Amino acid sequence: MSSTIPKRLEFPPGLTASDFLREFWQRRPLLMRDALPGLRSPLRGADLAGLAGAPRVESRLVLERGVRPWEVRHGPFDEALFAALPESHWTLQVRDVDKLVPEVALLLDHFDFLPLWRLDDITFSLAADQGSVGPQVDAVDVFVIQAEGRHRWRIDPHPDPAAPCVPGLDLPILAHFQAQDQWVLAPGDCLYLPAGVPHWGIAEGPGLTWSVALRAPLWQELAGAWCDHAIRTRLPQARYRDPDPQPHHHRGEVPASVLTHIRRRIEEALGGADDEAFAAWFGAHLSRPKEHLAVAAAAVPLTALGLRALIERRGGLARGPSRVLFSALDQAPLLLFVGGETHRLPSACHGFAQLLCESHTLEWEQLAPWLNQPACLEVLCTLYNHGHYGIIGCGRPPLQ
Repeated sequence: MSSTIPKRLEFPPGLTASDFLREFWQRRPLLMRDALPGLRSPLRGADLAGLAGAPRVESRLVLERGVRPWEVRHGPFDEALFAALPESHWTLQVRDVDKLVPEVALLLDHFDFLPLWRLDDITFSLAADQGSVGPQVDAVDVFVIQAEGRHRWRIDPHPDPAAPCVPGLDLPILAHFQAQDQWVLAPGDCLYLPAGVPHWGIAEGPGLTWSVALRAPLWQELAGAWCDHAIRTRLPQARYRDPDPQPHHHRGEVPASVLTHIRRRIEEALGGADDEAFAAWFGAHLSRPKEHLAVAAAAVPLTALGLRALIERRGGLARGPSRVLFSALDQAPLLLFVGGETHRLPSACHGFAQLLCESHTLEWEQLAPWLNQPACLEVLCTLYNHGHYGIIGCGRPPLQ
């Protein structure tokens, strides 16, 4: 199917991206009519059902009137299932479609007023008439885009992240929901929903909705991940030894000197990293893919010069689902993060890192100036051999 994804997100008249961030971001919902004028989806319902049948795709089917209320079934799904579905009150959702369909990944460029590391994924929701996932509260900010059909959204604009849910259901359905606003979205319309805002979307006829979800890690998750990393890399593979053995007057006592010694060793490991070490861990952590989206290494690894010749001959490279980020710290190498890996580059390669982050395809004309710099060519060769990039026109690099 031919598709059309407009090249920019249109804010309401008189509202700029800066105005949005100042007045609405993480504060209150915003309806944006015709935010993506002329939008046509690159996927139809049959395409989405096909994706939901793949073994390495995260999908779920929500049946409001299933075996139990708000029943959830997880994919992969057999094609025969969809033929047996009722005519109404169901929704099929497929996550990370931007990692699976290159045309969908381009939609993330519309949100260039937000940092790349905060963009998580795009979920496609195919709904039958009256299809819904119930009244809920999302833990993260979401931009809801109507791609096909119409969808009625009822909103309680007052954030309530701790709102109680009905016990015993597959979904976190709010026990109490009182809408104050409601809007019907048509194709091309966009609704911004801050985290914690109660909402309930219901399809009015068959339709397709896209949800662009932001990434907002839990502080406990970040702290736990950093502690795990620090334990692996900053503490020795050794057991405790007494620093100053002395006879004990009270054998049941844990002396203050022991507490101080152990605490100092642990705090040095967890809090003693310099800025570069912490940035290297954080960027790798942010760019690490979900397990089912990890890429496979190139079938035939190339040398740096071999890759350069291939790019010149074939026209460029295309990135797979891997996330690309970078950090530029004072008095430190440029840190490039790709698919959970950290690569160091000279600070003069800032433009190269920016190009990799912002371009899904790398044309020869864009790359040629950087391929004259050995450090850039070597890193690009590593990324190609690790499976993060493939040759333009040969499809996306395969998953593991």
